[in-house]
Amino acid sequence: MSRWTLIAGLMLATGMTQAAPEQVPLYREIKDWVVACDNLRGCQALSAPESFNYNPLGLHLQRDAGAQAPLRLYLRDTEQREFSPLLLDGKPLANAAALQQVNRDGEALLMAEGAGAQALLTELRNGGQLRMDVKGEDEAQVSLSGLSAALLLMDAVQGRVETRSALYRPGTRADSEVPDAPQAPRLRAYPGATPLGEDESRAIAEGVMAQTRSQWIEEDMGSEPEAEAFALSDHEALVIIRTWCAAYNCDFAVFRVNRQPPYAEQDLQLDPIPLEHGGELSGWVSYEPKTGELAYLYKGRGIADCGDAGSWRFDGERFQLASFSTLNRCAGGNPGDWPELWRTAEP
Repeated sequence: MSRWTLIAGLMLATGMTQAAPEQVPLYREIKDWVVACDNLRGCQALSAPESFNYNPLGLHLQRDAGAQAPLRLYLRDTEQREFSPLLLDGKPLANAAALQQVNRDGEALLMAEGAGAQALLTELRNGGQLRMDVKGEDEAQVSLSGLSAALLLMDAVQGRVETRSALYRPGTRADSEVPDAPQAPRLRAYPGATPLGEDESRAIAEGVMAQTRSQWIEEDMGSEPEAEAFALSDHEALVIIRTWCAAYNCDFAVFRVNRQPPYAEQDLQLDPIPLEHGGELSGWVSYEPKTGELAYLYKGRGIADCGDAGSWRFDGERFQLASFSTLNRCAGGNPGDWPELWRTAEP
């Protein structure tokens, strides 16, 4: 099979062509890998087995958009054991010396960057399995099935296909042809609001709970709903009702209302979440009145190795999307360590 036939096949497999660049944000699962690219075309590829089986060893690739953006490769062992020799399909990993142990947020990782990371990828993409030779313990391995297609997808999103710095099969195109990263959307400032007094806060919370009850009440809720009210402005308030909770997620109802009785409901004016995500405010929902930030976090399972989270900044009129992260596959990674798909700049 020729080089171009293989590349064309991979491009078809990932639904991608040069003439139609991938839209971002992007989230795609390819065999045992997940590719996530944010609105600034920064991309990540994570090992995440289709089987959802727990595996302590994980490989994570990261690269921002732009010609000069370095490639970073991380290998983590969630068991935090002493790192053992690495084997590629049963043979010692030739470029293992490119990996250096680093500490990030209190976690020991093996990391390679730039040319060292590129050399490792060149070796890995032709293999089937990377394994850490842990004696007498459970298997610590990374499936490389889908890695080549994941690399090509990252290249396509960032305009690197066939450039010298491409992750999948570097070519002859100059890196100067790689597009710059787009500018981050700039959030509008939160104007602030005088906090509600205790009596007004209680009255609004109780009033809104009573008049919206039919919208969220369910049988056998198991616990009494609770509500909090916050000032959005001199004439509007935000009410967050926690309706009921399961093992590690709760259901919420969120309302934007007039501060005066009968607390007429207004349109929340919440910017949509990308990728046709449902955007339901559930899991855990909070509002920080000092910054005007409304946020949620939803766990896919109790250890939070999958799920999604988002936040919005209130600008006096609407809630602007400030951040969004998601990981649909529960791959045994660190709690809440999900790819970021939406990035913004401060005012």
